[in-house]
Amino acid sequence: MRRETLHLTLAFIGGIASERLVDLQEIAGAIHLSPFELTFDRLQCLPRKKIAWASASASPSGVLELAAGLNAQLKAGGFHTEERPFATHVTLVRNATCEAGMAEESLSIVWSVRNFVLAESERRAEGAHYRILGCWPLDQT
Repeated sequence: MRRETLHLTLAFIGGIASERLVDLQEIAGAIHLSPFELTFDRLQCLPRKKIAWASASASPSGVLELAAGLNAQLKAGGFHTEERPFATHVTLVRNATCEAGMAEESLSIVWSVRNFVLAESERRAEGAHYRILGCWPLDQT
């Protein structure tokens, strides 16, 4: 993964009509939570999926509230989101060579979460490209 593509997906929406962008921005603007720290402390490699990711063994309430709040408001607004439970992780490598039975590795990466964004993804020859369509600060209280 390229550095500029690292992200944690809070809600996956998929393709939408351009006139619905305003609705997404209003939903995001209605979120009011305090900033929080997020620690990724596990490195996992999944042989079947061929991905390596950093994950959090304990998700802080802030990230859980942010993801749950966004998903609930999106559904209320008529948007379809994934039904899979939210997992606090960041994909690091796609098409990874993972050996079956590999042990988890421990690590310590701390993210200071002060805002969240709405990003549009586009597949390109060099991989995914993300265009930021909006950015919302978490309340600085």
